[in-house]
Amino acid sequence: MGTNKARTTEATTRGLGGAGVLALILGLLAGLVLYLPWDTLWDMGLKRLAASQPSLHITWQSIDRASPLGFRINGLVMGSPSWPVSPRAQWVEVRLGMSPKLTVRADTGGRELRLVYLDTGDFDVRGAANLACLGRRDILGSVDVRAEGRVLPGAGTLEKGFLDLRGKALQLPGGLWLGDVVLALEFKEKTLRIRNFTLREPMQVRAQGTASLRPDAPMTSPYAVSGEIVRGHDSLPFATQGILGDFFGETTQPE
Repeated sequence: MGTNKARTTEATTRGLGGAGVLALILGLLAGLVLYLPWDTLWDMGLKRLAASQPSLHITWQSIDRASPLGFRINGLVMGSPSWPVSPRAQWVEVRLGMSPKLTVRADTGGRELRLVYLDTGDFDVRGAANLACLGRRDILGSVDVRAEGRVLPGAGTLEKGFLDLRGKALQLPGGLWLGDVVLALEFKEKTLRIRNFTLREPMQVRAQGTASLRPDAPMTSPYAVSGEIVRGHDSLPFATQGILGDFFGETTQPE
């Protein structure tokens, strides 16, 4: 019996020893994860990503609130010679996970947007955007934003989606001020449909239309719109067509 007791004690000691080593390893890994300079690591990773996109110019001021699964980037500015705007944000916060797979929050200058992306490819956008985030002095105001859609997993292309924008007072290039604007877009089967466009000021307009998107040069995508201009009890039908770049002017104006 004494021999059995000794064997039991020895086995218990070995078990505790193994558990202790495992706990030590886990503690070291946890400390490594917690105390690594994640802000520096994310900054280096983002710089490599930006360098791999020579057609884009991406800058930022700093990285903070960093962890293994996310970070906040401050003073983000993006641009490209082919873009009529230069998107920017006071900060963008990125968080990775299992469900949702990705959550992004962005401050566009006092107004905040949030994107939630699932592993199925479905996404949802809610919030409001200050149009000054486009980097154009001739585009002002703010819009409420709502969007949903689905990106094809693995392909990275938009399968379907809709976008709803609403603004009380907007300024567009050329000094044009618009009041009480609603624009509802739907993308399906590679076609962009303008489901609804309404305007109350400086005149009342109701319209619908379509656009054929060119992914390689979206601003050259042709569109066709038809509707009516309402004046009192009368309405005047109209139809127009052009390219999406017409809304931004021919060149990008410096800030």
